[in-house]
Amino acid sequence: MDGKQKFLAVAGMALCVALPLIITDRYIQHLLVMSLIFVIFSSSWNLITGYAGQLNMGHAAFFGIGAYTSALLAIKLGVSPWIGMFLGGGLAGAAGFLLGIPALRLSGPYLAITTIGFAEILRLVAMNWVGLTRGSLGLYGIPPLPGFWGIRFTSELTFYYVALAATAWALFCFRRLTRSEFGLSLQAMREDETGAQSIGISTNSYKLTVFTISAFFGGFAGALLAHYQRLISPDLLSLGETFQALTMTMIGGLGTLTGPVLGAVLLTFLSEGLRFVEDIVKMDVRLIIYGALLIVTILFMRGGIVGIWDRWRERRGSNGEEA
Repeated sequence: MDGKQKFLAVAGMALCVALPLIITDRYIQHLLVMSLIFVIFSSSWNLITGYAGQLNMGHAAFFGIGAYTSALLAIKLGVSPWIGMFLGGGLAGAAGFLLGIPALRLSGPYLAITTIGFAEILRLVAMNWVGLTRGSLGLYGIPPLPGFWGIRFTSELTFYYVALAATAWALFCFRRLTRSEFGLSLQAMREDETGAQSIGISTNSYKLTVFTISAFFGGFAGALLAHYQRLISPDLLSLGETFQALTMTMIGGLGTLTGPVLGAVLLTFLSEGLRFVEDIVKMDVRLIIYGALLIVTILFMRGGIVGIWDRWRERRGSNGEEA
């Protein structure tokens, strides 16, 4: 990082800390919390698909595993949600490792179909195992995060800082991973798997590792959501949740650290804005708009918002050199 980048990073962090104190509307604070949770979720999907090139269309399975594990541990066994969130992420990571095994032999559409099937099986289990999950009614009355030092994490304002700390930690981990030798190997595997193997990269071990790490953070995001909303349902495991992470990442910028952040914030606020449209037209237009945005992104701006920004900087730099 040069001096200018460090200044922008510090200014951005200060703005994030001050934002809920400036914007005191509880509805906006709620949207900020949801944005941060989806930043973690979409970034975890970006790690496996954007960096490693493994088309995982069942990422919602990890989101749901983390949410249900942490919620059930708190409800049935009284496990502290602070511990349960990491256990939920850990179980999701274990599931990611198991799902990564078929990925050693599959790629492209075959891997996508396999991962969709995995998520759909889990969704049906959650729907039909009524004794444990309460079926389609979902789990309600999930305990909130326990407070400390007189601070209770039951309001949008206090939970915002928990979500902000979790997001900063997750992005720090993603940054260290993607800029390490591990991240470079993932990108080499994404571009040319055979070529990566020829230079000594063990693609099998890298695939299993990236599936496990990506699933852990996806599950952690789901657990965070469970203790914020205190109500979860089998819909968390549906293809729509994966599609949401995919759209956020593609619009922001696939294979970049900043892209999922921009996409998650933009689409979370857009999604809430569309509720007013849905009230007028009396139908769910959210996925229709998402699909249209995805088509436009793929056709005209494959690098997403980050790609547009990079091209603008390059043109500005080349014009400066010519002048």
